[in-house]
Amino acid sequence: MALEQWLPGRREWLYSLVTSAAAALALFIAFGTGLERPYWAATTVYVTAQPSAGALRAKGIWRLGGTFAGAAFAVLTVPNLVNAPPLLVLAMALWVGACLAAALLDATPRSYGFMLAGYTAAIIGFPAVDAPDAIFTTALLRVEEIGLGIACAWALHALLLPSPATPRLLRQLEAWTAAVARLAADALRGELPSLAEDRRRLAIDGTALDVLFQQARYEDGGRAALRWLPVLRGEARRMPVLASSAADRVAGLRAADPAGLARAEPLLREVAAAIGARIAEAERRSLDERLAAAEREAAAQGGWPGLLREGLLARLRELLATWVACQAHAARIASRHAGRVPAVPAGLPGHADPLLIGLSGLAAALAVILCCAFWIFAGWPGGATAAMMAAVGTSLFAQLDDPAPAILRFMEGTLVAVAMAGFMLFAVLPMVDGFVPLLLVLGALYLPVGALLAMPALQLRMAPVAINGFALLALQSTYGAEFDSFLEGGIAMMLGFGVALTVTRLVRGAGVAWRVERLVEADRRDLVRLAEGRQPADLRRIAAAMLDRFEALSARFGAADAAAMGRRELAELRAAFNLLRLRAAEPVLEAADQGAVKAAIAATAGLIRGSVPPEAALARIDAALLATLHPGNAPARAAALALSGLRMALFPEAPPPVLPGSVALAA
Repeated sequence: MALEQWLPGRREWLYSLVTSAAAALALFIAFGTGLERPYWAATTVYVTAQPSAGALRAKGIWRLGGTFAGAAFAVLTVPNLVNAPPLLVLAMALWVGACLAAALLDATPRSYGFMLAGYTAAIIGFPAVDAPDAIFTTALLRVEEIGLGIACAWALHALLLPSPATPRLLRQLEAWTAAVARLAADALRGELPSLAEDRRRLAIDGTALDVLFQQARYEDGGRAALRWLPVLRGEARRMPVLASSAADRVAGLRAADPAGLARAEPLLREVAAAIGARIAEAERRSLDERLAAAEREAAAQGGWPGLLREGLLARLRELLATWVACQAHAARIASRHAGRVPAVPAGLPGHADPLLIGLSGLAAALAVILCCAFWIFAGWPGGATAAMMAAVGTSLFAQLDDPAPAILRFMEGTLVAVAMAGFMLFAVLPMVDGFVPLLLVLGALYLPVGALLAMPALQLRMAPVAINGFALLALQSTYGAEFDSFLEGGIAMMLGFGVALTVTRLVRGAGVAWRVERLVEADRRDLVRLAEGRQPADLRRIAAAMLDRFEALSARFGAADAAAMGRRELAELRAAFNLLRLRAAEPVLEAADQGAVKAAIAATAGLIRGSVPPEAALARIDAALLATLHPGNAPARAAALALSGLRMALFPEAPPPVLPGSVALAA
């Protein structure tokens, strides 16, 4: 990376100046009103300050809410259990673990409030065990000082550095939607080599869009029309799957029926051109009518080539309809006229892993218990700080596949903070007399720290320097620093993070590869449930869950991995879509056809479970295909189309089945 990329620019220096001014204002008010721990307010400014107004407001709201909830739990728990240390430790550990699990289950900014509620109880509760009668006052002061810091950060950033997330969201949404359309059009044109890397980039950009959407909802100017964004995302994410399905049918027709493909190619080119363009309603209706007419002609053709061409045209119609729906949603979002605003989809994202969430909560609880056990048995006064930091360390990075490297980097930054705070406390601050000189000294240190903190590449390394630096300085109205107490606090802080790192490696040490395996296995479980009928045939919910995992997998792969896995993951999504279509068609089939389709679905479930060999599953699907090829029978034809899609998704390399009319047409 070039040197310039490591140096802050004008935007970063301005951000740091405003944040430092907010911290100075918080200190001024805290000192002036006699608050006992002014550094809590200043620290909160650096924790809360964010590059966009929406992110700052969201973090401020949930930091205050989480602080209040954690303080309330500490006030309720410590005085009642202080004489039973094992019970107090267990209650605190379970609280931290449960709050962390709740945070990981929530994909909105609200998750920060859950996480903070957990370790705030530890921050307030553990130091109060020697004076439980004063815990209410301590908790009240914590809430007041956190609230002061949030108010100062909010006021100065809104006044001096307003940076709304909504305009950026709209720009990135337009670019992302256009990129999705290009990917689908490329797939229709046969440009599949670029599909894997493009899909990976779209997954990452789509996740960033979701984050921006959540931030924009907290802005005063956030419009109700933004609530159409999850609907747009849900529609647009299906387009690569549909385009991949169409592209496979193009390849199949090229081998089995070149003449049929030649008849479909003009329509194929028109759809590829329409996707990504602003298509008028009359033009869309005309193109859809011609696609429908060609689809009826293909249905009359019969045989495997007829199924391929009919399936291709059906997917083209679906692609066109999906793109038009995306255009409509994007127009609503860009305007301030939402119409009937949809409810934001509720429920867990498809990539939420209960086992991983449980292990994260367990790691947090164990780290707290271990630090408390050492504190109790050793009688070490610094044990309270170690237990607090263990709770913080296990919570901050639990959303990562492998939190250990991030905890280690945070420890490195904390070590820098200890050295920096020690130099300030014992070499500089003894010579400072007065609030203005104090601000000058702090500004000389925190202006460059804040500018580096504003750079995404350095944020993880600088956050512990900025945040823990203020905590270690422990600024008071009068100077009273003691080296022994400071050193003990620094050692306790590092010990707490060290325990968090060790426990995390033991409990959550499987890493990215294990997470990928879990995502793939969850997809297979969904396919089995669909095939066995143990999951309701709710296309949107199931497709959304699998698409969530699809994006989660895409974001975790490098270019080579994406190329290796991309087609297979798309195939599983396509298999799910076709299973749903097949289950919808099955109840209205004739008895004989219904039996063949049920046998094919059961064989598919066995194939995914590993209990049915591929050859047997393919034979069952082909038998069902043969049984459902009835001229003029619409339900049977729908089942045959779904079976052909299922066959191509699961057995892309298999030779075409021998069906009535196939040999003559292939010849």
